[in-house]
Amino acid sequence: MTPEGLAQTHDAAFFGKGWPVTDFATYLNDPKILISGDDTCFAVFRLAGPEAEVLTLATHPDEQGKGRADDMLQKALVTLADMQIEDVFLDVAEDNQAACALYDHAGFSSFARRDAYYASGAAAICMKVALYPTSRG
Repeated sequence: MTPEGLAQTHDAAFFGKGWPVTDFATYLNDPKILISGDDTCFAVFRLAGPEAEVLTLATHPDEQGKGRADDMLQKALVTLADMQIEDVFLDVAEDNQAACALYDHAGFSSFARRDAYYASGAAAICMKVALYPTSRG
């Protein structure tokens, strides 16, 4: 994984509004951050005690629709469970049907809603999954 590769995928996946290379360079060296996947399909997690938060998940458009995000996310959840992470949280735009389906398939469930959270006006759906090390993998 490289900061440049991660930034390129993030920018492509978020229609030219991705995070800069410097952010990914910082994250790759931060012990409180886990980046799972590779340059073309990855998730960034912030670790906080027994919890983690998905900061972003991106798949390059050339790699979308191949099941890569699902596989990467499942492996990441196993890794987090092995690290004794108990709960993983995220928020997702209500109108992002592909991401909502991905998270639902991974076992996340919604627990709150934030109306007009995103610049587009879309609501954020707050989701979490409880991890049990003996039940994953």
